Amino acid sequence: MPSPLVAKGLALLRHRIVKNTAALFVVQISTYVAPLIVIPYLSRVLSVAHYGLIAFATSFNFYFITLVEYGFNLTATRRIAIYRDDPQKISKIFSSVMAAKTLLTVAGFLIMVTVVLATPKLRANFALFCLAYLAVLGDLLFPLWLFQGLQKMENLVWRDLTSKLIALALIFAFVRRDSDYMLAAGFQFGSTLLAGIVGLCTVPFFTPARWVLPSLSETLTALREGWPVFLSMAGVYATDSTNILVLGLKSGPTDVGYYTASGRLIVAARMLVQPVVTAVYPHISHMASKARESALAALQKYSLFLTAPFLAGSLILLFGASPIMQLIYSAKYDPAIPLLRIMALSPFLLAWQHVYSTFFMLAFGYEKDWSKIIIQGAVLNFVVLFPLVYLMWPPAGVAATGIVVNVFIAGATYAFYRKNSRPTVPKTAAAAEVGTEL
Repeated sequence: MPSPLVAKGLALLRHRIVKNTAALFVVQISTYVAPLIVIPYLSRVLSVAHYGLIAFATSFNFYFITLVEYGFNLTATRRIAIYRDDPQKISKIFSSVMAAKTLLTVAGFLIMVTVVLATPKLRANFALFCLAYLAVLGDLLFPLWLFQGLQKMENLVWRDLTSKLIALALIFAFVRRDSDYMLAAGFQFGSTLLAGIVGLCTVPFFTPARWVLPSLSETLTALREGWPVFLSMAGVYATDSTNILVLGLKSGPTDVGYYTASGRLIVAARMLVQPVVTAVYPHISHMASKARESALAALQKYSLFLTAPFLAGSLILLFGASPIMQLIYSAKYDPAIPLLRIMALSPFLLAWQHVYSTFFMLAFGYEKDWSKIIIQGAVLNFVVLFPLVYLMWPPAGVAATGIVVNVFIAGATYAFYRKNSRPTVPKTAAAAEVGTEL
């Protein structure tokens, strides 16, 4: 018979949050490993210009991914978490959100086609931008927010691993020379669409959600509820994409290639924050709706645990930038080494920000205040961006701009938390309640 300590450890491993977090780490690590496998190959097969062109198209379509996501991964997740024991309510939320996302996808495609055809510098690569839009369709089809709200993320592992393995196999099999850059783009974006199709097909098997015909009012309600968070998310993602677009228009695809080479390593490290956020956010939201003090105590207890690993990762990127870049990329990407050093603290700052924005401001219902901070960060981005890209080497200016904005948002969300978190029960009592809740 296992000792009490071992029994407690086994019970913890069986806890829904731990299982979801572990599953999401597998998914995110696979997302991290897949580029590490394919980037060294593509960076040698493709020219820096074509590598940068694919990155440019990806950044451009992030506008439309942001439009289609519309903040539902936060707002709809919270609603699903609150009504997770009501199948009828879940079905209504599922159907109305999917209808809203479909409308946004169609609108986004029309906007994309219009902008690309009206811009001579983009028109020549119209087919590439259409291929990139497959990633938007993948986001439409896969209801991540539904699985997240129901805390059933462990079912996603095989879906993501399969789609990534297929994309890797196709790239290594068919992308052999620089002229194959369109195939490289198609396989990468197409894998997202495949994952979306498979994910949607699993909904009736793993969730209580069923398709019901949504009314126009329900669809508009979903759009209205998501509006404040959409503005905030648009402020985050649109600025990142706009920065790359500004860099591309200012310097051309080669500098975009250098920036993207280092940026993808930063993005991969930042993605490791997401499993924790995705697994913990629904639980904190549910706790906050039932017992504010318990949720606050949980936040205080685990804030260091949630941020410390990413500080260690950021320091590794900072001091190991040169060997890391040389290991993953060829020597022709050496100019990107200082860019990696500039952006190295970004994963830690993102983890810090999520603790006090997602787990406090959003989970406790401060969506509008969070939107204000994000919008302020977006304004600061453009105030800093344009002087820096003209005063510095443009890729370095874009990298420095991102760090300035990250520091501002992390500081502002923490300041809001300190001002508005006022436990009304003794910490010992709250901590005891957290222990039973978790």
